Amino acid sequence: MRKKAGKAVIYFLVLMLCCTVAARAASSITVAKVKTAKVGKGVLTQLVTGSGTVTAKEQYSQSLPEGQKVKKVLVKPQTTVEAGQALVQLDMDYLAEKIEEKSREIEKLNLQLEQQKLAGQEDARTPETAQAQIALNNAEILLEQAQADYDQAAAEYENLANDPPAADSGQTQDSGQTQNGGLDSGQDVDQGEGPDTAGQTSQGGNSSGAGEYEKWEQEVQAAKDKMQSAADTLNSQAISYNQAVEQYELASQNEANARQNEEKKKKSNTLTVEGIQVDIEGAQAALKKLTDIQNAEGIVSAASSGIFQSAGVTEGDVTAGTEQIIIASQAAEAKGLIDQADVGKIQEGDKINIKFSGNTDTLEVRAERFEQVSAQETPSKEEEGQAGSGGMVWYGQGGEKELKTGTSFTYEASKESGSYEQVIPLSTLHQVQGQTFVLTAEARDGILGQVYTAVSVPVTVLDKDDKSAAVKSALNNKSLIIVESSKYVEEGNQVRLE
Repeated sequence: MRKKAGKAVIYFLVLMLCCTVAARAASSITVAKVKTAKVGKGVLTQLVTGSGTVTAKEQYSQSLPEGQKVKKVLVKPQTTVEAGQALVQLDMDYLAEKIEEKSREIEKLNLQLEQQKLAGQEDARTPETAQAQIALNNAEILLEQAQADYDQAAAEYENLANDPPAADSGQTQDSGQTQNGGLDSGQDVDQGEGPDTAGQTSQGGNSSGAGEYEKWEQEVQAAKDKMQSAADTLNSQAISYNQAVEQYELASQNEANARQNEEKKKKSNTLTVEGIQVDIEGAQAALKKLTDIQNAEGIVSAASSGIFQSAGVTEGDVTAGTEQIIIASQAAEAKGLIDQADVGKIQEGDKINIKFSGNTDTLEVRAERFEQVSAQETPSKEEEGQAGSGGMVWYGQGGEKELKTGTSFTYEASKESGSYEQVIPLSTLHQVQGQTFVLTAEARDGILGQVYTAVSVPVTVLDKDDKSAAVKSALNNKSLIIVESSKYVEEGNQVRLE
């Protein structure tokens, strides 16, 4: 009995020791209290927020006259105006100076026009060919005269050369007649030597016939010399005539060039005259505009009814002609800026709730149309930062409620993006080194019984909104996803469900 009692005591002590060790071990483990949620089917909702202003549905613009000094803007912005209502008063004294300047400009242009017309008249002058023609005519007359003189001298020579005087045979033999009927100038008439020979010849021949023949020879030689002189004169006159022809041709070319230059000058003058006439017409049109402004007493009136936005000028400005008077239609619409990241999330017909500045009430509008944000569009202070590069704007009507132009507002637009099998709270997603996962509380058996341990489960995010995320994973409807914890929890930590 004592042995059994001793064994029981030992067993009890061992049991107590194990419990103590287990208790101490349990007390040394940090257990986080956690809240969990289950995965399930769900619908994600896209929420788009932004800001905007109320703008006129249509705007009308009209230009201010160029080069006029503004005396006063007669209407304040956001004032309702009627067509024909006075908007801007121009400085009449400044206008009168401009009219005077333009009148003097027209007068000066008219003087320039008359001067240019006179300059375009052809100058009186003698043609380049006039003197050359006279010289050519004279050369032609002299050439004809020289030709006639030569022809006459040649005829006289031929007649004499072909009609020698009659003589006896002896006389003829000794005479040494040349081939052309004349005498050979190199042959002596008397072949004898000395006075005896001469006496014999005189005695044996006909002295009378010899004298006639010598005279004929002299006449032929004189006719030949005359013909040669006439030939030289003819040749000289021919050269002079050819030179006169060349001079005339050169003068003709110079005359043609002079005529061509005159035509160019005349055409240039005509173009200059036409240009001055165009300037006169433009100046006259400008003067008419100025006188029209003067007749209207310098008043610029509204071209249409609506809400006056701005005149584009201030008092004392001199207009450049690019300033625009802007008049907006009384019908207004909401205009909201969409950030680049949210482009496409709002579609035509979507409902948008807008809240005006300083007002807690909301107004529901529908998106009617969309436009790209222009580079020239300057957002208001409330709109700055809402639309980045490439952003869009939406426009919507306010129904029966009258919207006041220029009022700023904020807006919200929500839209279901789809239904999914696994939807979890967005806060349960964790990411480490590019891997996305959730922590679940998984029940496991321990020394003291069943305990919950944090387990990492990888997930693939399909879509998400501001509160939830649609995922694809190994989770099921029994999985307990850790949503909140009292302490930092990582995989393997024990947790306690609240």
